[in-house]
Amino acid sequence: MLNGVKNIEIQSSHVKNYLSDVINIENKEFYIKSDINISGSAFYAPREYNFSKKIKFVYIVGPHFESLHKNLQDFINAMLDLAELGIDFEINITLTNKQLNNSKVWDASLNSKTNFFGYISDQEKLTKLFCNNTILISTSIIETLGLHVVEGIKNGIVTIVPNEPYASAVYGENMFQYELFNRDSLVDTIMSIINSKESYSENILSIQDDLRQSEMSKFSSILDVFDEVLNVQK
Repeated sequence: MLNGVKNIEIQSSHVKNYLSDVINIENKEFYIKSDINISGSAFYAPREYNFSKKIKFVYIVGPHFESLHKNLQDFINAMLDLAELGIDFEINITLTNKQLNNSKVWDASLNSKTNFFGYISDQEKLTKLFCNNTILISTSIIETLGLHVVEGIKNGIVTIVPNEPYASAVYGENMFQYELFNRDSLVDTIMSIINSKESYSENILSIQDDLRQSEMSKFSSILDVFDEVLNVQK
């Protein structure tokens, strides 16, 4: 189907690069749409961090959590290593105890440290996950947008993502990153955050601004679509 059209709507610039691997895009026009509310009220002030207290790791994923591209194993491995290091933490995850403990990927030794929230449909309850001393971790191999990370950014928490092209394209260059399938890399990134004496407010505000700027450029792309249509009609 894509081979037979000229104009293609995508959600982020990196999608164009991935499409070029499977189709000839030489004569294609790409328009990047915006799906994210970037009004002032949609962004929260940076949360407060004191890593001498218990750390809260939030992992947001749906019932397809065992899919290879979600790569939950990286998160589990890192949590196991942190437990061995004696780090005081808890896990807040959007899956049920039954879902995880009936899966092949979960390690039951983490049960005592985990709050199993299951699917959260209420925005207020979801927002409560983004509280002080919280680090959101995303381990996805690929995303088009990664709304769970976007929500973390908008809610003012420290967020870690893989050092993959999609992450830089969607979230900007200022994110904390780790190397996929490398538990040591993820643990090292977490420990560098925990051991740092700096405030993370400036980093969080910078990432929020990156997201705003990215979405504003998408609005311009939408206007280009209308210009294209109007020119054709003339």
